Amino acid sequence: MTDPLDRSGLRALAAQLSFHLDDQKAVVGLYERWRTSGDDGALEQLEIWLYCFVWRYFLTKATNHPDLSRVELEALVGDTFLRLRSQLDTIRQTQRLIGWVGISCRNAFRNYLRSVRRRPRYEPDSPLLEPPEAELHLWHSDLSRLVPQLSAAIDRLPPFLQEVTRMALLQQLPYQEISRRLNKPPGTIRVYLSRAFQRLRQDPGLADFLGLL
Repeated sequence: MTDPLDRSGLRALAAQLSFHLDDQKAVVGLYERWRTSGDDGALEQLEIWLYCFVWRYFLTKATNHPDLSRVELEALVGDTFLRLRSQLDTIRQTQRLIGWVGISCRNAFRNYLRSVRRRPRYEPDSPLLEPPEAELHLWHSDLSRLVPQLSAAIDRLPPFLQEVTRMALLQQLPYQEISRRLNKPPGTIRVYLSRAFQRLRQDPGLADFLGLL
C-alpha cells in the first residue's frame, strides 16, 4: 500500500507529469484542452496533477497535526480527490480551477477537524469492522447469476467508476492489482470502489442481489 506520509511516493507520482506541479499556466492549459477536445491524455495528466495537489495539501497539514493517522490521511486524500474529480467538468471559468481546488481542500480539512471533535470515544469491546476487501467477495455460483444485471448496473455508474468496478467485481482482481493496472494509488481505488458499491446498492436492477453487494 502507498504510504500517504511518504513524500517519496508523492514525488514519484508527480514525476509522471509533463510539467511542474506548481505550473499553474500548464494546468489551466491542460484543463482547457481536455474540456474543448476531450483529450484522454490531457485528462490523465489532469487527474495525476489533481491527486498530487490534494495529497501534498493534506500531507502538509499532517505535519502540524500529529494525531492525523495514516488511515485518516489516506481517506482525506482519496475522498477529496474523488469529489473534486466528479465535479471537474463543472468549472466555467478555467482561471479559477486551481483556486477552487485549494479552497475545496481547505474546506475538507476543516470538516475533518469538526468531525474529530464530534467523534465518539472508542470502546475496547466495540466490534471490529470487516476489511474493505471483504466487500469484493462474491461466491462464484451467485456471481454467475448476477453478471448480466451487474454488468448493466456498472454501465449506469459514472464513467470514472466503471473500469475499476468491472475489474473488482467482474474480474475479481485485488486492490493492488487494480492499482497497478490503472496506475492509481491503492487509496484511490478503495475510494472509487466504496462510492461504486454505494451506488450499486441503490440500483433498482440489483434489488434481488443486495445481499451479495
